[in-house]
Amino acid sequence: MTCREVPAAIIVPPAQGGLVQGCGVLDVDGRYLPRGATWRREKAITVEPQRKGPVEEHLPGRWLWGGVLFNHFGHFQVESTARLWPVPGLRDKLSGVVFAARDQTQPEGLRAFQADYLRLLIGDVPVRVVTRITQVDHLDVPGQAFGLGDIAFGTRVFRRFVDTHFARDIRAEGPERLFISRARQGVNKGGFVGEEILDDRMARAGYEVFHPERHDIATQVARYKAAERVVGLDGSALHLYAMVAKAPQWAAVILRRNRGASRSLRRHMERFTGTAPLVIEALARVGYSHGKKRLISALDFAAIGTELMAGGFLDQGVDWGPLSAEEEAWVADALARLEAR
Repeated sequence: MTCREVPAAIIVPPAQGGLVQGCGVLDVDGRYLPRGATWRREKAITVEPQRKGPVEEHLPGRWLWGGVLFNHFGHFQVESTARLWPVPGLRDKLSGVVFAARDQTQPEGLRAFQADYLRLLIGDVPVRVVTRITQVDHLDVPGQAFGLGDIAFGTRVFRRFVDTHFARDIRAEGPERLFISRARQGVNKGGFVGEEILDDRMARAGYEVFHPERHDIATQVARYKAAERVVGLDGSALHLYAMVAKAPQWAAVILRRNRGASRSLRRHMERFTGTAPLVIEALARVGYSHGKKRLISALDFAAIGTELMAGGFLDQGVDWGPLSAEEEAWVADALARLEAR
């Protein structure tokens, strides 16, 4: 894994939205540098920009190319941190890290969660987010060392960087059993109507029900470092868990979508923590359960209980059968209330 210094480099941020965007780094002669592209699985999602107009801003000093800055917490973790591994070795030489804003919703500077996360990873190194065509006196362009797809394992240098530097001063604090809940994020973010039933069952099984979006990143990290057993539906919070957990911690992932969609998450968890998660595939019905809304009854609760118990995540003898008539009625009522709104 190498880092290339590019004098008088030009950063061209995206001009419009979309999965694949024209964005990246040009050399002083206007030639596109493919090594600055962001790859997702087997596809580059930043490609040579069509607009190569006049430089609109100038950034003096020596900066590290961070790539595009994502606003989605999961994508930010795995794609906007993927080039930060050289920071420790260049810290005394750098003016800072520079990102290109992924979309027009990015405020000037960083969102609160982005700033908090980067502070835990690279300390007080300045960060600049550009939204206009910008020339940089000296730009270091590292290789992408992490991401989605096969690279979700992370390169050795990136894993060592995270292990050595990320959240190293945060002490473990929290219960031995933690259930990471998505119930308060809403069905529009890939959740299920009636997800509170899963919260209730996990609480009765002795787990603290933890809603990460209600806590700062430092608190989330402290909880994830402390828990000996972690259970959650697949999602962005488990990427953060993977950054800080160490064997012999154990995690169970209940799939809320097809196996392929969460493969990168499971790769990340296994390689970074040293322990493969227990994967529970309990989608009883594929797709949407009611119009465009998914009901929690789409999950096979009996199968979830059986696998959690077999994996050592539930005490023997815990009663975990299918949804009761009362729980089914609660789901129906929750759906009716949601549709009424």
